[in-house]
Amino acid sequence: MKEQIKDKKLYCIVNPGAGGGTSRLWWEKTMPELDRHGYKYSWEYMHPGHVRQQVRTAVLDQRAEIVVVVGGDGSIFEVINAIVENGTLIKEGLIVAVAPSGSACDFARHIYPRQQEGLWTLLEHGKVNYIDLGCCRFQQQDTMVEKYYINSFDTGVGADTCFAINAEKGKIKKRIKNGHIAFMLTALKVLMTYKYSHTHIELPGQSIEGEFIITGFGNGSYIGGGMRLFPKASLDDGLLDLLLIPRKSKLDILRLFPKVYSGEITNIDGVVYLQAASLKIVTAQPINIELDGEVPGTTAAEVHVIPKVLPLLLPKTPA
Repeated sequence: MKEQIKDKKLYCIVNPGAGGGTSRLWWEKTMPELDRHGYKYSWEYMHPGHVRQQVRTAVLDQRAEIVVVVGGDGSIFEVINAIVENGTLIKEGLIVAVAPSGSACDFARHIYPRQQEGLWTLLEHGKVNYIDLGCCRFQQQDTMVEKYYINSFDTGVGADTCFAINAEKGKIKKRIKNGHIAFMLTALKVLMTYKYSHTHIELPGQSIEGEFIITGFGNGSYIGGGMRLFPKASLDDGLLDLLLIPRKSKLDILRLFPKVYSGEITNIDGVVYLQAASLKIVTAQPINIELDGEVPGTTAAEVHVIPKVLPLLLPKTPA
């Protein structure tokens, strides 16, 4: 893999604000390591509102062959939606690598089951695996919009928590530096005041109705700063994992809350956990949807999996 990577053009796009600024510091320490090992690369900081243009210019005009995302889940989301169009990559043979340095980095928890490797180690010893993506059509004001996600889709408390976390330019994350704690405290607050909306879900061969704390359709295992809501998720099985947590009393919510981190959520009475390739979700009132930590719109929504579309550079022994 070493010589193959060194023969390719690296483009690193860095979110300087991710992780409260730790992403910038991490990158400044990483560049000398890449230089020392002889990697040839270009790089730039992400510019809000221009990430799509930045990435596409690097890939299509400057002929980058590997895109390295330095940041958190939202940074990966932006890049994925710059390089995937109409269900395919904008350039054949393009490879993506992830150098997680954000507040939550839930996708990284799946691909780096232990301590994160350094970027040089990943480039030196990693292997490329083609992974699935989720594709979601949803309501954004008065129009339907299509976006791709690499890790998670959900509605309900999870989406409202992300909305609160991201509000006021990430004020909560800036005040509470630990992403895990920030998400946990915010989720508990949202849980205590959450307003339910009757939900209708269409799956291949069946439909489900009810009121749910969370409706999730995950590709990776974790969301919300380490909540293991999709413990059986696989990135390359051609399916997404559906989790439905039905309405509970506030006391029951407090009792079950630790299980969302342990991966035991599927053992709770009434919880639905299954795998499917698509779903449609309609709610009595529009509610927020979350894609990879971002909240780009509301229900109604349609989601389907795109099997093995993204070549991702993974550690030697991935999850």
